Amino acid sequence: MNNAVTAGVYVIVDWHAHEAQNNQSQAVAFFGDLARRYGHLPNVIWEPYNEPLQVSWANVIKPYHQAVVSAIRAADPDNIIVLGTPTWSQDVDVAAASPVSGTNLMYTLHFYSCTHGSSLRAKGDAAIRAGLALFVTEWGASNADGGLDGRACLPEAQSWIDWMTANGVSWTAWKLDVGTDTTNLLSPGAPVTGGWTNYLHGHAPFVVANMR
Repeated sequence: MNNAVTAGVYVIVDWHAHEAQNNQSQAVAFFGDLARRYGHLPNVIWEPYNEPLQVSWANVIKPYHQAVVSAIRAADPDNIIVLGTPTWSQDVDVAAASPVSGTNLMYTLHFYSCTHGSSLRAKGDAAIRAGLALFVTEWGASNADGGLDGRACLPEAQSWIDWMTANGVSWTAWKLDVGTDTTNLLSPGAPVTGGWTNYLHGHAPFVVANMR
C-alpha cells in the first residue's frame, strides 16, 4: 500500500470471492483492520465483494454489504467503497431498486465483450437513471471465462468503452498476468520491473490504447 502511495496510483482492496456472505465475519474483520491501518490514505478503494452469484440482493448481498460498509466507515469515513451486485456483478439495476445507505458508495458492473452486449448496458443505463454511481472493476474483450479460447471481440469492447466514456464510468481491465487467455495482459518472459511494450498479449494493446 505504501508503495502505491509513493507511486501515485490507486489500490483496490478486493475480497475476490463468489460466496463472500458465507465468510461475513471474516470480511468484516479484514476490512475493518485495513481501514484502521490505511483508511487515512486518499488512494484506497474498497471492494468488499467482487462477484456475487445469482443470489438475492435484498436478502443476501445487501445485508453483507451493510455489515462491511459499517466496519469500514468506523475507521474510514470517505474513501470510495464499490459494492458487488448479483449475477457476477451484472444486476446493477436490481441493486438500484434498493441501494445501500451511505456516502461515497459505488456499484460494480462487470462485462466480457464476447458474452455481454447491449442488454447488459441497458441494465447499466437503468441503474444510472436511478442515481447509482457505477465502476467497472473488471472487464475483458473476451468470453466471460476470460478468453480460454484466445478470441477477442474488439468491436463490442469498443462499444463498451464508448458507453463508459459517455457515462463517466471508470474501469479496470482483467488481468495483469502472464498466460494464453485473451485477458492475460502479458506474454511469457515479461519482466517484473516493467518495460512491457514487446510483451503485450491478447486484448492488452486495446486496453493500453484506451488507457491513454
